[in-house]
Amino acid sequence: MKKIIKGLLTIIFGLLISIANPNYLKAASASISVTSSSSKVVVGKSFTVYIKVSSSTALGAWNFTPSYDKSKLKLVSGSSPVVAYGDGKIKSKTYTYTFKAISSGSSTISVKTYEVLDYKDTKRLSTSVSSKTIKVITQSELEASYSKNNDLKSLSVDGLKLSPKFDDKTLKYTAQAGANTTTINIKASPEDTKSKVSGTGKKKVSEGENKFKIVVTAQNGSTKTYTLIVNVTDPSPIEVVINDQKYTIVKRESNLEKVEDFTNKTIKINNQNIPSLFNEENNITLVGLKDSEGDVKYFIYNEEDNSYKEYIDITLSKLRILPLSMDKKIGDYKNETIIIDEVSVDSLNVNDHIYIIKAKNFDTTEENYYFYDKDNNSIIKYYESEEKKPIIVNTDVSNYKKIIAVLGIETVVIIFILICILIKKVRKNKRKREYLQKKIEEERQRQEEVERLKSEVEEIEKKSSKSKSRKKEVSKNEKKKNK
Repeated sequence: MKKIIKGLLTIIFGLLISIANPNYLKAASASISVTSSSSKVVVGKSFTVYIKVSSSTALGAWNFTPSYDKSKLKLVSGSSPVVAYGDGKIKSKTYTYTFKAISSGSSTISVKTYEVLDYKDTKRLSTSVSSKTIKVITQSELEASYSKNNDLKSLSVDGLKLSPKFDDKTLKYTAQAGANTTTINIKASPEDTKSKVSGTGKKKVSEGENKFKIVVTAQNGSTKTYTLIVNVTDPSPIEVVINDQKYTIVKRESNLEKVEDFTNKTIKINNQNIPSLFNEENNITLVGLKDSEGDVKYFIYNEEDNSYKEYIDITLSKLRILPLSMDKKIGDYKNETIIIDEVSVDSLNVNDHIYIIKAKNFDTTEENYYFYDKDNNSIIKYYESEEKKPIIVNTDVSNYKKIIAVLGIETVVIIFILICILIKKVRKNKRKREYLQKKIEEERQRQEEVERLKSEVEEIEKKSSKSKSRKKEVSKNEKKKNK
């Protein structure tokens, strides 16, 4: 009976301890876990791996060696193998490694020859180990995995109705806006969240057609463009035709961008108030014309004959000019249309890079002919001599050849003189070096002779000393005999 009671008391006591300390009945254990910053890596790229040693009790000592496929991965940085000791406080320790992917395939990163000891009794702890598998792919394999989806999921304009109804396969839509509409808000979302959409948000609009392009770029770089045309009602549009192209006059000042040296001005066209830009020095009036694509350009408006001419100005060598049509034949130079700052300009071809153009100086309002240098994108004023022959700078090739020949001869002479000076200096240095070497040799021989003489003197002194010693000894011996 006593044994039974004693057993029951032992069980109850054990239960009470386990309730008070849940870890009492648990055996100490450890783990070594492997995690990575990425599970898929492109050949040539680096990534980070973390190996963490942890225990339910204080760590005493531990060791491990990282394990991986060396044909797929290269260890760039990190300790291998690891042997470390605890201080009775730490329960975990993390090690950081950098690997570089060197060939495609898969590699599992784990640890081998590992061991973890408890700090208190240095007993070996039961240790669990996890691993991480890394897939290495080539750049082409990565790009092949990119999404090609460049469709829109939705497209809308706040307060306006699209026609036709949105469909991801339909690429062109129109919407009608009221006469007082100045801005619209375009909204669009991609079908694939990895795609990017551009061309949305708040946009300015004016009377007539306003064209907008919404571009969807898929993850693989392919694009799809959706076109939206918003027609803003104009009760009385003013349309003009220039070079067989139809334009609509812009009637809102807010839709006209500022142009340097021009001020705002209101003019009358077809008895309607039209915003314009005016330059008093050159007496130029600009109006905005919108084409069928919704793009606005400035045109010079002539109130006298109600005509329009596209406005272009070019700044060359800090000289702002307005190109004009060539109305004069100069010499035998042929007419040619050239491009200056993306603008087509009439010219006379002087040679491969020099042209004569006619233009108005925007600052002085003077009309002149100019030399234009295509290579340097520069311009200088053109002058004619009394014989009416153009003085063309930088076009006389023979003069250039003469100058180059003279410069070439001068250069050769200078080089020859420098070579002569250099040779003379080298020879002088050589003679000086030979003289110094001779003096050094003479001094060396003198020193050797001095040393030889010293040796002879010392030898003579030694012999003399020995001779004196012998004489003294002989003298002593003779005195002894005489006694």
